[in-house]
Amino acid sequence: MQVAFWKLRGREWIFIKFVFRDGREGFVKKEEASLYDTWIDGLNPSQESLVTTSKTLIGVPYLWGGTSTKGMDCSGFTKTIYFLNGVIIPRDASQQVHTGMSVDTTKNFDQLQKGDLLFFGRKATDSTAEKVVHVGMWIGNNEFIHASDRVRISSMEEGAENFDEYNLNRYLRSKRVLNQEDEALINLQRNYTFLSSN
Repeated sequence: MQVAFWKLRGREWIFIKFVFRDGREGFVKKEEASLYDTWIDGLNPSQESLVTTSKTLIGVPYLWGGTSTKGMDCSGFTKTIYFLNGVIIPRDASQQVHTGMSVDTTKNFDQLQKGDLLFFGRKATDSTAEKVVHVGMWIGNNEFIHASDRVRISSMEEGAENFDEYNLNRYLRSKRVLNQEDEALINLQRNYTFLSSN
């Protein structure tokens, strides 16, 4: 990808022009862009940064297969939160559940930390395998954030205004992926998955 400054207002550049390898061009406001190396060097993934990032997406509509602010599904949402904090996790909830460290399988939410992923679905029986169909992220105060109809905050606490009995009843387990070593997790600050724009 080539980058060139575009459109001058007085003596200040206001847009950056991007030219992709296939010839497509695009423009972005200068204040809304940074070079990859600058972005990656400025990251400090933490529980709080994950929560802050997740809340910027509240209200984004649900779209199966989506991973953008135009629409996202549940696992696209969790993948986006982590990617914006410099960590690549697998794409689907059924893959994400196999990463990181196990934290809870018994609805003992006191064990959870902000940023932990909660998985929902159908428990295994004698005749059927477990099926993971939904994922959200713990944000503390007995609440998790997830893409369901839209990105929203739900509670595991009965009596709360945003109590989510449906997902409480199909809860399977929680996993911790922040600061975990796992071959399915890629920390962009330690892995040069994307080349520098220079």
